[in-house]
Amino acid sequence: MFQIPEAMQSHWDRRGKPKATAADIARIEAAIGSPLPAPYVEFVTRFGFVVFDDVPEMRCLFDYTVTFPDRQEIREGDIGFLHVPDRLLMAYENLTTSEFEDDDQSPSFPRNFLPVGNDAGQGQILLDLGDQAGRVWYWPERVWAWGKQDNIWLGFVAEDFYKFINGLHS
Repeated sequence: MFQIPEAMQSHWDRRGKPKATAADIARIEAAIGSPLPAPYVEFVTRFGFVVFDDVPEMRCLFDYTVTFPDRQEIREGDIGFLHVPDRLLMAYENLTTSEFEDDDQSPSFPRNFLPVGNDAGQGQILLDLGDQAGRVWYWPERVWAWGKQDNIWLGFVAEDFYKFINGLHS
């Protein structure tokens, strides 16, 4: 169950961003070859592809954990907006596919992660589509392809989209 403060919901209602339709969900699932996690579907059909504007009482910050071989670090990220279906599918293709063999800049992260939102820059909020489907991860923008240079980790955010949204803070 989502716990959305009244101020956030009122703001989103006034903004009137589009909500996901059954056709949107079916199109995304067909393109990624996997069902979308139920909490994410519930959110985008109920609240829509919202923007986390800089307004009073808006919660847009989250903590994420980066696990290194010798330690764990807790860092803070932010969410700016959720991708509408066309942008979501474009981001998925662009960020998970190499343009050519030995590409040093793509893919940005593995194909079993779906970019559902952006931070204030080009970092991505990701849904795990693999073994731990539904988990929420964070990919801070990196120039290099996945596995090269400094693009070797994702930050763990939450077990599911409920916990992600409910865990946001100001």
